[in-house]
Amino acid sequence: MPSLVIPPESALYATFSETLAGADLVFFAGLPGVGKSLLLQQMALMAAEAGRRVTLLQWDVARQPFESPRYPLQDGATHPLVIRAVGVWLRGALVQWVASARNTNDLLLGEAPLIGGRFMEICRPADDAAEALLRGERTRFLLPVPSVELRAHIEAQRERSIAAPRHQNEAHDAPPDLLRALWHDLHQVAIQLRLATAAEDDAPYSPSTYAAVYRHLLQRRTLTRIDLRRPLPAATSVYAGLDALPQLRAATAEADAIMAELEAAPSTAYAWYVV
Repeated sequence: MPSLVIPPESALYATFSETLAGADLVFFAGLPGVGKSLLLQQMALMAAEAGRRVTLLQWDVARQPFESPRYPLQDGATHPLVIRAVGVWLRGALVQWVASARNTNDLLLGEAPLIGGRFMEICRPADDAAEALLRGERTRFLLPVPSVELRAHIEAQRERSIAAPRHQNEAHDAPPDLLRALWHDLHQVAIQLRLATAAEDDAPYSPSTYAAVYRHLLQRRTLTRIDLRRPLPAATSVYAGLDALPQLRAATAEADAIMAELEAAPSTAYAWYVV
C-alpha cells in the first residue's frame, strides 16, 4: 500500500492542502516524466484522509474506448482522430460528472499531458457548459516543474522501473528516449511561440521554457506552478493504490458515436498548441 511521502512542513503539502480545500476538479498538467503520477497518487491519499471521494481521469485509460483495430496504438503513439475524439468527449463528461457528484466531498483528479493535443480541449475556450466550469474557482490546474537535476533522476528511475516494474503500468511507461523526444517536440513549440530561440543541436531540458509553454497552453485557466527540486522517497510504485479508484471514461457506444461523427466530418487542420 502507498504511504504519504510529502513532508507535512513542506510548501508542496501546503499547496496540496489549499487545493483540496478549494477545488473539486484538479488537473496535473505537464509532459510525461515530470512526476504527475506520483503527485496524483499523493493528492489522492491526502484527499482520502480529508474524507473526499476521488475519481480519476488519466489519458491512458480515457483513450482506450476510442481505439479500435482501425485506430490502434502504434509504437506508443495515439492516432490523431482518437486524440481529437477523447477531447470532444471530455468536455461533456466533466459537466456530467459534476452534475452526478453526490456531494461537495467528491473530487476529480486528472492528469493532462496536453503535448500533442492530449486533453487540449479543456484548455481552449468554447461556448458550452464546460467553459464556466473550467474557468470557475473550484477548478485548478497544477504544473509540476522539475529541476534539471530532478528531471535527469526521473529519466534514470524510469529506465529502471521499465526494466523491473513494481506495477504492471510501469512496463508501459514512456521510456527515456521517448521522454527526450517529447521534450524536443515541446521545445520546437516554444520556438514557434517565440518562447525559446532555435538551437543547432537538441536543446537540453529547460524548466523555464517548459513552464512558459504550459503557461501559454493554460492561459485561460487557474494555474499553479509547483517547482520540484528533490525526489520524493516513494517506497512503492507511483501507481500503487490507484487501481481501486473509479475512472472517468466513455462508454463503448458513446465512444463509437463520437468516432463516427468525426469520421464523417471534414477535418480542420491546426496546430495542437493553438488556444
